[in-house]
Amino acid sequence: SSGINAEYGERQELLFLLFKHLVLGGPVCQYDDKIDRYLEIAKGLYKELITVQKNSETKKIELISKVLKVSAWDGDICWFPGDEHHQTFCYLILNPVNRIVTVFSHDYGKGCW
Repeated sequence: SSGINAEYGERQELLFLLFKHLVLGGPVCQYDDKIDRYLEIAKGLYKELITVQKNSETKKIELISKVLKVSAWDGDICWFPGDEHHQTFCYLILNPVNRIVTVFSHDYGKGCW
């Protein structure tokens, strides 16, 4: 049977996943011992992808975006986003205020070389 699996992510989970995807890189990734630039890029990317708003009662900033990790399976075959490599992913970031869906995905090893 076919279906779509979705996992909801929390704030730290998404930030960690973005950081992990950046640090691990692709098949031609080279070693780098300076982590600061990865942290900076992951935080910037996170801020661009998610939406926050101030709670009128608590006055705290709250994450209102919903993050889904999506894959489509038919039995044992993963049709989307592709192979089961940990660097192959597809996240849907849902902004309920503006009704916008942002797709952030990568298919490991499928570059434009």
